[in-house]
Amino acid sequence: MMKEQIGKRIRDLRKRKGLTQKALAEKAGVDYTYIGKIERGEQFPSLKVLVRFAESLSVPIGHFFRDEITYRFLSLIPPDIHTTVQRERLWNLLRLLEGVSEEDILLLTEIVRTLKRHREMEKVEKEELPMVAESAIEYKKKVTKKV
Repeated sequence: MMKEQIGKRIRDLRKRKGLTQKALAEKAGVDYTYIGKIERGEQFPSLKVLVRFAESLSVPIGHFFRDEITYRFLSLIPPDIHTTVQRERLWNLLRLLEGVSEEDILLLTEIVRTLKRHREMEKVEKEELPMVAESAIEYKKKVTKKV
């Protein structure tokens, strides 16, 4: 079971990163046929090779050994946010979401969206905006001098 799980996770990550078996093999310094065997669950990779895969795929080595529920949550996350997900507080949040109803997930999603919009508005309010009587040209000069 562990062989199949690791192979599946390597295949999923490789595809999410847009890599072929050959491209991953080059990055990890192994033969591409070996990757095929691992992904099919026919071969168990050594720890040394797993470390190379983790580095090549930009994930912690523990990713290959996580429990299934955590892994399912991770597979829902877009690839461009994977590095963010490695933060400890975000992991804790994901653990809290286990077992939450679909209705509550929708509510929590809306709360997070509202919070993000609020934070973005705070950033805009902090920026220096031109005075109404000030011409756009004068404002541009002022902003350019600051930069």
